[in-house]
Amino acid sequence: MFPTLTRTEAQARHWDIIIAGSSFSAMFFLQGLPKGLSVLVIEKGRHMTHAEQIASGFRNLEAVPMNNRSGHDKEWVFHSLLGGNSNCWWACTPRFHPSDFRMQSLYGVGEDWPLNYDDLAPFYQEVEEAMDVNGGGSDHVLPRDKPFPYPAHLPTRSDKVLRAHSDLWWAQPTARANGGPRAQCCANGVCDECPIDSKYSVLNSFDRLAYDGAYLLTETEVRAARIEGGRATGVLVRDADGEGEISGSAVALGTNALFNAVILLRSGVDHPKLGVGINEQVAQNVLIDGPGLGYFGGTSVTGHGYALYDGPHRANHSGVLMETYNAPMELRPDPGKWTERLRMKIIAEDLPRDDNRVVLDGDDYVIEWAGHDAYAWDGLAWGLERMQSILPDGLDFWGWTEPVKTEKHAMGTHRFGSDPARHVVDPDLRVHGVDGLFALGSGVFPTSSLANPTLTLSALALRAGRKVS
Repeated sequence: MFPTLTRTEAQARHWDIIIAGSSFSAMFFLQGLPKGLSVLVIEKGRHMTHAEQIASGFRNLEAVPMNNRSGHDKEWVFHSLLGGNSNCWWACTPRFHPSDFRMQSLYGVGEDWPLNYDDLAPFYQEVEEAMDVNGGGSDHVLPRDKPFPYPAHLPTRSDKVLRAHSDLWWAQPTARANGGPRAQCCANGVCDECPIDSKYSVLNSFDRLAYDGAYLLTETEVRAARIEGGRATGVLVRDADGEGEISGSAVALGTNALFNAVILLRSGVDHPKLGVGINEQVAQNVLIDGPGLGYFGGTSVTGHGYALYDGPHRANHSGVLMETYNAPMELRPDPGKWTERLRMKIIAEDLPRDDNRVVLDGDDYVIEWAGHDAYAWDGLAWGLERMQSILPDGLDFWGWTEPVKTEKHAMGTHRFGSDPARHVVDPDLRVHGVDGLFALGSGVFPTSSLANPTLTLSALALRAGRKVS
């Protein structure tokens, strides 16, 4: 654990860097920093040990004000605790596909990223090693310089059927332990709480995250960055005792795509794209029945299918990523065939829309939500239509659910690129026009990809920390 301070103690010092937030992007940015800096990490939530979280069930879920004009149910999930959403994620850690970084060049859709897969690959590797990620079988599509730190979990019967049919099915890369210092994944599908502490989290990795010179201030909200003469000079904070200022030579925002945008708006950053384009993937669960299917594998989310992920179809609509699940199980009602069922989620990527945005509402904020882009909805419909054709013979749809209300992956509110007129943040995650102000996390994503964003936002944050001199 980092040494902790009171607000009064923090205000008595001038810090080299102040980091807002304590989840993935904040902590991996810290790991990338050169040694010898004085760093203050400020977390809005309180410190609850893993045991306390399990005993109480407390998650400190943020109430998110939203004007929803989409016609569809929509939720956003953000937790304010030390360690942020690392406390409750399911530890799914795929890399983005090489094409995800070049959507405009390849398909005339969205915008290219200011870096490519090869630029990020060494940072992907470092984060995978830090998280003890396991996986395998995907190198022909997602190239690697080194093997995964640990081998993939045992496949289910369903995964064996799918992988025998096509090499575009493989084990989902995960930070749910299959080797290393944490307990072996129990495959019971209680990953949001993970009572045995198998998945990677900030709380169970403080020994690895240690930084000599870093201190922690909890239960204190960063409300805004103080900007003077075109440079960040500290932060404005609020706690139970009121408001105050803390001085620093640089500020890094590692809260999340929503609150980073809110903080930048309160800070007076004036950019036409700030807060604009908030988005996340849209998904549906499907059930597939057939002989040879079954559970009894080594983790909860077991496999990925990429047959419908990339290709020319992305010029017209999203592809879909297929995720196979082992828990919670879905049983068939047919006697003697109870477990001959495959539970799968199909996920489509969204595109940023100008009418989806985060705006200030007095001293607070609200999400103006017009809905997922047609690109995502059309991709989801196409995926449901095409799935039967890429499954092994003898497997049939049983049914599917309504679209999932949230994938818990907000993105795109302060997108990055080299053009200050079009991008809020530069390729090294510095806010254009403000020296010493960084905006980390998935808010920088120009396009959302089909895959879980955690590994990518962590790799970007590690890279940004390495750019600090």
